[in-house]
Amino acid sequence: MTADTQSVMFKGGLPADCTCPICEQALREPTRLNCDHHYCRQCFEKTDRAPECALCQTIIQPELCQQDRAKHKQILALPVVCTFESSGCPWTGQLGALHDHLSTCTFKSSLKCEKCGRQFAKADLERHREKCELNRAVCTYCNKTIRDSDLERHMKTCAEVIISCPFQCGLSDRPRHEIEAHRPLCPNVDNVCPFVPYGCTFAGGKESIQQHLSDEPVRHLMFLCDEITDLKGTYELMERDMSAFNDRQTRILAAADTCTEMFGPQLIWKIDKLQQRTNEAKSGADTTIFSNPFMSHRFGYKMMACACLFGDGSSAGKSISLYVLLLKGEFDPTLEWPFNRTIKISLLDQNPHPEDRVNITYVIDPRKLKANEKFLARPRGERNAAFGSQSFCSLAILQNYVKNDTIYVRIDVDRCETLPVSLKTRDEKERKQMMDAMRSKNPEVRVHHVRPVTGQSGPPADQRV
Repeated sequence: MTADTQSVMFKGGLPADCTCPICEQALREPTRLNCDHHYCRQCFEKTDRAPECALCQTIIQPELCQQDRAKHKQILALPVVCTFESSGCPWTGQLGALHDHLSTCTFKSSLKCEKCGRQFAKADLERHREKCELNRAVCTYCNKTIRDSDLERHMKTCAEVIISCPFQCGLSDRPRHEIEAHRPLCPNVDNVCPFVPYGCTFAGGKESIQQHLSDEPVRHLMFLCDEITDLKGTYELMERDMSAFNDRQTRILAAADTCTEMFGPQLIWKIDKLQQRTNEAKSGADTTIFSNPFMSHRFGYKMMACACLFGDGSSAGKSISLYVLLLKGEFDPTLEWPFNRTIKISLLDQNPHPEDRVNITYVIDPRKLKANEKFLARPRGERNAAFGSQSFCSLAILQNYVKNDTIYVRIDVDRCETLPVSLKTRDEKERKQMMDAMRSKNPEVRVHHVRPVTGQSGPPADQRV
């Protein structure tokens, strides 16, 4: 073919029957094999070519292979776009005509505007630079940097532009902000045409002003039309800027949502049918329930939460027990072991007034777990032993967090390894604030201490210490 296939962009993609199975590009001087498949002539003549067809594994018999002119014509007729389409060239046509087009394409030596990043043909770039929307100019009066297209409009409102009193009282060559402050006090304010702010220069007594207004209505109407035209231009400019602002705002909000998904809590566990599940746990039918698996972070630790709604071990019948556990994950070989991320388990307050909500939060510092090999080491089986709070919250207090027979448990996993000093200060402060707030509502609330799972009830045997 006459054009480098790496720079050819086919409209609708390159058909499979026009693709060489060796170089995976458009066939160049196609050769038809004895099995009716096609190779590029250069690929066919390679000395290290496999003896069988790459598509059907038929043994290639060179004496039965021949150039396929019909296939060559088919390929030259394929629709393509200009190689420099991304630079703005609108040309489309057949592959056979691409070479002739490229020899005259004005976008072949396209250049990028340094300000807006758009690409133009070399001949058009200078003309674009003069009108580029991102061109900036500095006002010689207030030193503000503004767009070239806005400079004329800015000069009409700039507070530092030197002007004279429009009422022709003799005050001249003063900044606009001084003239604006002077206007209500000007002795000639009642002796000039009311259209002075719009360009009229007539001054005189009241009777002459009335006669002036009667004599020149068309001229004054033109002043108003000019002002309306300016206002329309300003409105269009504001509308364009607002549209650009809305687009940026949409992108920012989308990025914020993405950040929330990536860096918000790893799990919010909705536990519904609470009374039924609690009764099942009380009867011993189903003492432990499990959440869906979740990740500590992208490509991170695979984890799961579990709850004993009627308590676990010595807390049975007294408190709800909440735990987390590590599962065997896809990315375990790339992670640091033993697990060393701080975990927060929170029972969420469903008060309809957010400012009055007080969540119960329990912080797990992995360094304080004894015999942590069973909890924090890389899982050898499907999951490790569970760890967390055996007496997370008394069943009496739990009722304050139940709405519509449902509670919500949030799991937050730090995305960096535990820091000894800052973590202790932060967690103790948070815990003290939380417990003080809870005690003001219910004096039965007490501080929990980190401990592994114990007792005879709760998670399955392979998950207990």
